[in-house]
Amino acid sequence: MTQLSTERLQLRPLTPADEQCFHATNVSESVKAFLWDNETIPVDTTRELLRTSAAHFDRDGWGLWKLLTRGEQRYIGYAGLWYFFDEPQPQLLYALDPAFTGQGFATEAARAVIDYAFRDLHFTYLRAAIDVGNDASVGVCERLGFALEAQRDQDGKPTLFYRLEHPLAAPAP
Repeated sequence: MTQLSTERLQLRPLTPADEQCFHATNVSESVKAFLWDNETIPVDTTRELLRTSAAHFDRDGWGLWKLLTRGEQRYIGYAGLWYFFDEPQPQLLYALDPAFTGQGFATEAARAVIDYAFRDLHFTYLRAAIDVGNDASVGVCERLGFALEAQRDQDGKPTLFYRLEHPLAAPAP
């Protein structure tokens, strides 16, 4: 499976052995507020997400990568590509352990995923859906060059849709 790296991080596909840390990230207050509509997901959901991610890596070459600090190999969160809503291709996704927010790790990890999606998966664009009020994720997307494409209610919640074109792709109509 594909591993990615940055100056400060190593990105490795999540596996069933990562269940505990992956689950802890998803049930942290800051992550569940925006990714899980303030619901605490059960461990069975965590297991299913890990199985689905592994299947996507096997079949499609993408999924969710765990983020490990270089040197210490400390788990700090995850980033990757995931299907949301009725989009024709997966969207950018990232989540950090709260102790590691505000340090540029989300931007760094997302940049690695974006580069991989454009270079190796031949995506011509990427989208990211962000709940209104998630200013930290808006900042990450804007630093990465995403442009606000639309705001609409999605599943009863106001949601921002950001889009990043591949630098060599023809502009979207």
